Amino acid sequence: MLGLLKHTGSAPSRGAIPATLLAALGLWAVIGICVEPSRAEVPVSTDRATVQLAQAAPSAGTSVSETDAIDAVVSGYYESFGRDSAAASALYGEPTLVITPNQIVLLSTRTDVEAFFDKVVAGLKRGGFSHSTLSDRRIKLLTSTTALCGGVAIRMKTDGTEMQRAGFTYLLQKSSVRWRIHEIIATDFDKLISAD
Repeated sequence: MLGLLKHTGSAPSRGAIPATLLAALGLWAVIGICVEPSRAEVPVSTDRATVQLAQAAPSAGTSVSETDAIDAVVSGYYESFGRDSAAASALYGEPTLVITPNQIVLLSTRTDVEAFFDKVVAGLKRGGFSHSTLSDRRIKLLTSTTALCGGVAIRMKTDGTEMQRAGFTYLLQKSSVRWRIHEIIATDFDKLISAD
């Protein structure tokens, strides 16, 4: 998969890269990212039953409606990834960062995100990929407009056997309209965030 990771699309504005990289570095310091190279890939779909069972219960200080809205975005991503890259990319903001143990990939537009997903899915399907679920989902509101969502992606093959597991953390931001994913960060299982 690492061969698929590269910057695509038009050049970002002068301020976009430094601001985005500073945000990524700040997030890195907050959650202590440390990723195993063999487990770093972009997650795919999940089913409703798994989402409902895996959803972390919010504390009294967390807005249930905001947590539900974040959960809906991540669930929508897992349900559409591998089936409809356009629908999956619609849940992402611009720009988007994909952070793996060896690279940071900047996807400037939603079209770039869609093309990236198409490449990843093609590679996964060569290995027999069918779908993924996200288990052990954890949501943490950082501010009223910024949140983290982490969990374990379980990739399944078409024959029903498990392909692999990988930890991921998503950085989401709420615009005036809705929450969107702005970063995917490959995350060691023991480094996943704790829920609110």
